[in-house]
Amino acid sequence: MDSGANHSYIESLLDDQSLYASVDVSGLRHRLSHLPDQCIEAWSKTKLMQFDVGNHKTNNVVIIGMGGSAIAGDLLIDMAAVQKTVPISVVRDFSFPMKIDRSTLVVACSYSGQTEETLALYKEAISNGARLLVIGSGGDLVNQADSRNEMVLTIDLISEPRTAVAYSLLLLLGALSRLGIIVVDEEDVRDSIRILSATVDGLKEHVSYGTNTAKQLATKCLSKSLVIYGGGIFTGMARRWKTQINENSKSWAFYETIPELLHNSIEAYASNHNDGQFLILLRPTLGDARLQSRYNILEKMLSEYAIPFHIIDGDSGSILSQILNMLALGDYVSYYLALAKGVDPAPNSVINRAKSFNE
Repeated sequence: MDSGANHSYIESLLDDQSLYASVDVSGLRHRLSHLPDQCIEAWSKTKLMQFDVGNHKTNNVVIIGMGGSAIAGDLLIDMAAVQKTVPISVVRDFSFPMKIDRSTLVVACSYSGQTEETLALYKEAISNGARLLVIGSGGDLVNQADSRNEMVLTIDLISEPRTAVAYSLLLLLGALSRLGIIVVDEEDVRDSIRILSATVDGLKEHVSYGTNTAKQLATKCLSKSLVIYGGGIFTGMARRWKTQINENSKSWAFYETIPELLHNSIEAYASNHNDGQFLILLRPTLGDARLQSRYNILEKMLSEYAIPFHIIDGDSGSILSQILNMLALGDYVSYYLALAKGVDPAPNSVINRAKSFNE
C-alpha cells in the first residue's frame, strides 16, 4: 500500500466510530474527555483544604513519585522556573540524592499509594524531619499520612495514574499557592480551563480527521521512532509526550531538551541514513528570546539535513493555558496512534509484568 492510500485508510479508520468501542474496551476516550472537569475539581479541592501555613521556612521543595504520578511535578517545575521560586525538584528513586531537613517541603505523589520507591522516600523524609504533603487516591501512603495528621490531598478519580496528571498538577498548583511558594492567578486558572475545554472538544473521536489535529499528527507518527523536543515551559512536556506514546501507543519514543540537545544530539544529523525517526518540536509562544532562536536554528538544520519533523506551537494564552492544552494534545495524539495500530491504549501489560517480579 503506497503512502497516499495508507493515509486515506487511516483517515477513514479514525473517523469510523465503531472502532472506538471495539478497540478502546475500557473507554479511555471518556477519561480523556473529562480533563477539564478534573482540573475544576482539583482546583476547587485545594481551596477547601486547611493548609498548615504557620511560620515554616521552606528552603526547597522536593516532589517524590514515579511514572505518571511524578510527571505533574515536571510540569510544575517549568511553571515555577518562570517565577524563580525556591528550588523545586522531582526525585524518582529509592533515596534522596540531596539533604532533606525541616526546611524542606516533600510532596509525595502516588496515585495508588503503594509505589515502593515513593514509600521509601516518604519514610526517609519523615526520619529527616521534613514537612510533608501527600497527594494520592489511597493506599498505604494516604493511610500513613492520615495517621500522622499530615497535609493530604486526595485524587478522587478512577483512572490510570497517567490519566490523572492534570488533576495532580492542579492540586500541586493550588497547594503550593496556598503555602506561598508559587503565585497562581484565580482568573488565569478559570480562563485556562475554559480554553482547555474548547481544545478537548476539538480533539474528541467524533471530530472528523480533516479538522482534528491529533488524528492528523498520529497518522504522521505511524511506523516511526519518535523523538520529542521541548524547552522552556515545555521541557517537562517533552517527557510527558514521550511517556504517553510509550504507555498508550505501546511505541518507541524518546525525548530531548532544548537548548541542551544542540550541544550533543544534533551531531547525529550528519548521519547518511535515517532509521525511521520523526521529530516533534513542542515550541512555547512565551519565553526567552534566546530559546526561540534555538528553535529557529533547529528548524533550519532539520530542513537542511532532510530529517522529518513537525513543530507544534503553544497557544497564545498564559503559561498554564499552554501547558494544559499541550498536555491534552499529547494525550490524544498517543491515543489515536494506539487506535490506528489497533492497540487497546489502556492496559500496560509489560509494566505490570515487570512489577510482578518484585512481588
